[in-house]
Amino acid sequence: MRRGEDEGLRLLAIQSLGAHGSPLAREALESGVMEVEPGVLAWTGSTGAVAGHLVVLWLDPELCGRVNEAPSAVDALTAAVAAAVARVSGNALAELKIAARAMTASGSTPYRGRR
Repeated sequence: MRRGEDEGLRLLAIQSLGAHGSPLAREALESGVMEVEPGVLAWTGSTGAVAGHLVVLWLDPELCGRVNEAPSAVDALTAAVAAAVARVSGNALAELKIAARAMTASGSTPYRGRR
């Protein structure tokens, strides 16, 4: 994994959430920006070396507040991001931080991806 914004990881997390995932978690993934700090932890697992990555999901302040007040949405986001990170062998989610910052107009459309 590379440091910085990771659009591919965000799209994999949306896919991992599935069609019946939390609507609030889906809204967060579709409108947020995901940044990765790679290799914050490392350990040896049963299949070899594992690198743990810190992922920050940046959301607009209002949405961030709603997400952080809904433990089920946080759990769904954590599971979806962990599944997305683990799609590449030897990688794992060390921590997911959900944080607020002013956002520009963004989102996802089925036709052209992010707007």
